[in-house]
Amino acid sequence: MKRAYVVLAIVAMVIVLFFMMKKNTIKREKEMANVTVMTVFESVIKTKIEAIGTAVSNESVDIKSNVTELVQSIHFNDCDHVKKGQLLVQLNIDKKQAEKKQIEALLQEQDRELKRFQQLKEKKVIQTRDYDTQYSSWLKAKAQLEKINAELKDSSITAPFDGFLGLRQVSVGALITSGTVVTTLDDISKIKVDFIIPEKYNLLVHEHETITAKSVAVPGTKFTGEILAIVPRVSQQSRSISVRGVIDNTSLLLRPGMMLKISLKLKDRTGIKIPERAVLSAGERHFVYIVKDGKILQNYVNTGDLSNGFIEITKGLKIGDKVVTGGVSKIKNNMKINVINDETDSIKSKINKK
Repeated sequence: MKRAYVVLAIVAMVIVLFFMMKKNTIKREKEMANVTVMTVFESVIKTKIEAIGTAVSNESVDIKSNVTELVQSIHFNDCDHVKKGQLLVQLNIDKKQAEKKQIEALLQEQDRELKRFQQLKEKKVIQTRDYDTQYSSWLKAKAQLEKINAELKDSSITAPFDGFLGLRQVSVGALITSGTVVTTLDDISKIKVDFIIPEKYNLLVHEHETITAKSVAVPGTKFTGEILAIVPRVSQQSRSISVRGVIDNTSLLLRPGMMLKISLKLKDRTGIKIPERAVLSAGERHFVYIVKDGKILQNYVNTGDLSNGFIEITKGLKIGDKVVTGGVSKIKNNMKINVINDETDSIKSKINKK
């Protein structure tokens, strides 16, 4: 009888140990996550930057008067195309012409006196200071003539460059003062456009690289230009770089003020790209999980260009690393995993098609 109890006790212990082992096995299986992976390979990085800019004139100026005078005649119509140096507005010059005649007469007199004093000086009839006084009077008369000539020139308002005028703001007979806007002038044979790009492209964008532009106001038309200048300072607020482009507009289809969609294709380069879903964030830092010795390890990375579901890794991965691409939400650092699929070939095929 005693022997039977012993046998029953042993059987009970075996059953308990069996269920404990089974429980531990189930627990370990639960702690192992099923994941998909890829082996990191070198890819061709094709980057296209898109930005929004506003068209501005190649040259733009308000045509203003430099003097206060009556408008004598107007030599343009609203929105005319004019050439550099073309007369636009003539101000009244009658008074200045009369002043000029007086000054010219005075200068002739001073010139005769200066020549006479020169002869007297050579004969030592007068002292040098007397000659110098007359020379100063001659210089003063000459300066007055130069001044009146400048005022006469300012009385003829001309176009400083080729371009299109705006609306006329004055009329014949009106008294305009210094600073009065007569009209505007815009050179739109070329269009400038300012736009911004992220600072990460700082070393990849250069002057004279080709840009293209589109406008909803001119559907179906693509305009070509180039980068004119890159501002050397990065904005502390947006961490971006200001770029100025210039676009050929000989067709005159673009107008200042239009919104333009700018595209800039960077030179192809080699690097590493992985699926965007494989990258996780911790604050401002990014990380991936890599497979090593049957376990996963958290690995911080720096990211670059993002396009079509794939993201460039600029630092933190090397060719040959195995990266977890699927099931990342169910894993944690140092966890054992079960690799159910290697996506390397399919990912490589997708990237090569882009």
